[in-house]
Amino acid sequence: MLILELSVGQVFQTAAVAGMANVHKRYSGLGVSGTVASFIIVCYYCVVMGWSLIYLVESFYPELPWSIRNAEDVTNADDHFIKETLHLSSSITETTYIVGKIFAAVVVQWICVYLCLWKGVKATGRIVYVTMLVPIVMLFILLIRGVTLEGASNGIYEYIGKWDMSNLSEGQMWVDASTQIFFSLSLAFGVMQAYGSFNEPNSNVVQNAFIIAISNCMFSFLTGFVVFSIIGHLTYIQGIPFDSLAVGGPGLAFVTYPAALSLMPGISANIFCVIFFLTFFMLGIDSAFSMVEGIVANLQETRLFGNVSRSFLLIGTCGLGCFGSMLYAADIGYYMLDLIDFYVNNFCLLIIVFMEAHAVGWSHDRKGLYGLVGKNATVLFEFALSAGLFIMIFTVFVLWEYSSLVCAYGVGFGCIGGVILICVLFSIYIGAKHVAAYSNEIADHGALVSAAYLLFSHQPIVFGDILNSAITSGEEGMKNWKVNIIWASFVKFIVPTCCMILLAFTARTIGRDQGYGGYPLGFQILGTFVMLFVISFIPFAMIAPKLVLKNKITLNKQVSSREKEGSVKATIDFAGDYNLEKKESA
Repeated sequence: MLILELSVGQVFQTAAVAGMANVHKRYSGLGVSGTVASFIIVCYYCVVMGWSLIYLVESFYPELPWSIRNAEDVTNADDHFIKETLHLSSSITETTYIVGKIFAAVVVQWICVYLCLWKGVKATGRIVYVTMLVPIVMLFILLIRGVTLEGASNGIYEYIGKWDMSNLSEGQMWVDASTQIFFSLSLAFGVMQAYGSFNEPNSNVVQNAFIIAISNCMFSFLTGFVVFSIIGHLTYIQGIPFDSLAVGGPGLAFVTYPAALSLMPGISANIFCVIFFLTFFMLGIDSAFSMVEGIVANLQETRLFGNVSRSFLLIGTCGLGCFGSMLYAADIGYYMLDLIDFYVNNFCLLIIVFMEAHAVGWSHDRKGLYGLVGKNATVLFEFALSAGLFIMIFTVFVLWEYSSLVCAYGVGFGCIGGVILICVLFSIYIGAKHVAAYSNEIADHGALVSAAYLLFSHQPIVFGDILNSAITSGEEGMKNWKVNIIWASFVKFIVPTCCMILLAFTARTIGRDQGYGGYPLGFQILGTFVMLFVISFIPFAMIAPKLVLKNKITLNKQVSSREKEGSVKATIDFAGDYNLEKKESA
């Protein structure tokens, strides 16, 4: 999906709104939904960065407020975060005021975001060198210091040496992992399309996507050693069990890790706290202004804001974002952040990624597929696979925790699977007759193989050809990496299936727990409303695409479909590609 988003922006030289319209004219709403989701997320993300700014300032205090040097556990650090920083109320329904220092920190954060972007993309590129390279240097400083502390090996063992494979059976763990990857790679936000559009059309985008993804994972893996080595030191000095500490979420960054750093002798505790929270702040500001840049770029492609200048949109986005962040600066802000983050991250991002894959794998050049294998074969094939997917979702949603029921219904599902397989085979048979009707040169066996190949891979392969023709254009692009049939298969089958299963896991969690987090029904409805509002732009754009885009989008047709006066046959190259050859009618 990273390859898809970057290449859409690069090849079509647009952000997500117009870029997805180039994939299919009715999918521009994906860019709008991603933009709205990005705005909601950046509002509370800047609040978290505001917390880090508060802690950065407090790191210069002679006596660290979260120090546990004279304590038996991390209670002091926990109290400082919950009571003195967040001023957290006892319930989400009880709110009285906005926390002053969080308010001030959020305003500073948004001013920093604006200043990073107001000079334009070129200036932002220079800023990124600072906001990325400095944290990397600081991270290595923390790593070297961490692994040299007593007890560091205990933490590292907990990180990579202790395996509990039973966790793989927990559906929510997979949801959390996938949404974390989406967030860290900025997928589904419309950000990658916007930044991809700043590249030349023949840049080596496939290679770039691999470098970005691998670098991101390596950076995260390295950060784990930084965190767990110092937490291991904490457990060694305090003599407390590892399982009693918060090693995830805000509790890790604002309770456990600062508490561990406070155990270092003398002024070194302050120095390493400054390094940590400055790293935290700089990485956060980098993510925040990238999301805002994506928001502005996508708004400029919409009909409503298409004629508004970039500078005015930037001021408006930052101003409205700062106002939206005030909700999370209140004494119930932590609860609201947790609630909104769940519904937006766990639902909206998965739905957007699913629809992006659907646009390329199932909707792009549908008429061309109709012309090749016939409408009946295409509809039957899609219906059969969709039915199989929804049966799988039903299994996950209803029967996941009841192995006896799975066994009881296993025979029934096996029969249904057999029917689906028959439908797929029959659709291939119908498609083969349609393919063979265009040429006497194709034997029955060749027609079957051609029809199967077209039904399973035509749409993403055609779109891949469009991408490859731009990526490899010119002398500089001849050696660039191409998208291939493996990528096409993932986009058409693997990504949509995984997204639907993960959505089922999330929905099952809500159904089982009678709402997320034990929050009252009214707040559950609020979270659901926010989720529906974000994704509502997808069907709206499908119904009225002209009301979304600034200008009418001319679809890229470098790979032609069936023409009215011609006929088309498919020939297979088993090395991985196929070519469409036109034979003019007599």
